[in-house]
Amino acid sequence: MLIEQQIAERRERAVATPLKVLKRPVGGPYGDYSIQSGSGRSYRIAIRGLSLFENYCSCPDFALNTLGTCKHIEALLLQLRKRHRRTLETAKYKRTRASISLQYGDTVEVRLRLPATPSPTLRRIAKEFFDANGTLRSEDYPRFAEVLEALRNADGDAVVYSDVLEYVGWENELLEGLQWEEELLARLNRGRDPTAGLLKTTLLPYQARGAIFAACRGWVVRADDMGLGKTVQALAMTELLSRRRGIERVLVVAPASVKYQWKTEIERFTGRSAQVIDGYLPRRKTMYAAPAFFNLTSYELVLKDIRSMQELRPDLIILDEAQRIRNWTTATARTIKQLKSRYALVLTGTPLENKLEELFSVVEFVDGRRLGPAFRFLDEHRMMGEKGRLIGYRGLDRIHEQLAPILLRRTRPEVLKELPERTDKVFRVPLTSRQAEPYYEQSDILAALMRRWEKQGWLSELDQKRILCCIQNMRMLCNSTFLFDKKTHHSPKLQEFR
Repeated sequence: MLIEQQIAERRERAVATPLKVLKRPVGGPYGDYSIQSGSGRSYRIAIRGLSLFENYCSCPDFALNTLGTCKHIEALLLQLRKRHRRTLETAKYKRTRASISLQYGDTVEVRLRLPATPSPTLRRIAKEFFDANGTLRSEDYPRFAEVLEALRNADGDAVVYSDVLEYVGWENELLEGLQWEEELLARLNRGRDPTAGLLKTTLLPYQARGAIFAACRGWVVRADDMGLGKTVQALAMTELLSRRRGIERVLVVAPASVKYQWKTEIERFTGRSAQVIDGYLPRRKTMYAAPAFFNLTSYELVLKDIRSMQELRPDLIILDEAQRIRNWTTATARTIKQLKSRYALVLTGTPLENKLEELFSVVEFVDGRRLGPAFRFLDEHRMMGEKGRLIGYRGLDRIHEQLAPILLRRTRPEVLKELPERTDKVFRVPLTSRQAEPYYEQSDILAALMRRWEKQGWLSELDQKRILCCIQNMRMLCNSTFLFDKKTHHSPKLQEFR
């Protein structure tokens, strides 16, 4: 029922969706279209039939919803039914060339579609690399370049959709990354830290594991407790990716208040160039056009600078304090998710601390298919009361299992044994004469009040307040005379601290 409802909603939206066809196939209604939606965005649509999962659209919703359709496909089909009327129902999609595309269902599959009369060579390719349903065998993903070469030699007009190349490339890189992770962790366990020399500091063992996890998996969420060194692990991950994958450009999106802190940490621990992108729009555009290795911007600028950020074409995007995108209905969250990069690292606090909706929104930036479509995820895990109010969640263990490959969460107690012992140093700083004079005046008043208490055995409420006031004044004078008189500023503690 849930699936049918979601499909019906997209068909209803299709009726009101203005669709401009920019390019259509020659010779009939079936084939590849280029369209422009009402929002002004252009998409590619392949119409192969009237059933679910037969067609394709390059929009994000089609890739994620697992329904086999979207409002753009349904809107185009409405136009085609009006334009071609009966011929659309009676005609069949005649494939004159081979094609490789993705099948977006509960899982993503690489599908080969042969022409109506395939050559013996094409039949041999299909048999060698694909199963009876035309699905590429998982063990043949590493041989995909060989598949493409054989296909193009057999059919020079063969179509390979761009999302296939991106998907297979990512799957192969992830497989290679997991093997790389196994090698690095083995070295770390033997006492040979593979992160040694990456930064101008030595990582603690849990920090080295965190950097390795992020670098080898490429798209991850890091949710360590505060104070465990998320920034230094992110910098180590960047160095690993630079040396192994050759990345050259990093975009860091953080709250405006910590942009310069990131720059300080980068300069302290790495030899990489870094620039904080701020100022008026012309200045920011100039900085985006001449990027450093690290380019530091803020969530506050995303809505204004999204086009410049996209044109930057970063190899790695780091979202710091990513709870800023936990509400998927905000313009900032929607805009952030338009950013594309080869790798992504999300830094945040505990993802499950508030709502599953917030967890879903944060994870969606890293892997939009990890938790499935939002409507199914929330239906499976939210418990609603009779009046439609949220009363709790279920199936959290399953969510943890789903997130295990991309989420790393360590609490302070878990890594306590790996943290260095606390070092305490006491610096004794004498009072200046300007501090001492009012300090001892307050001390004399306090002493007189204490003698009165010893003599009487009790103190009035006013005297008790005077005692508290004297103690507070003496404490403030130890820090700075300004706290006491609001005029002078004598503070040897502050001088020592500096």
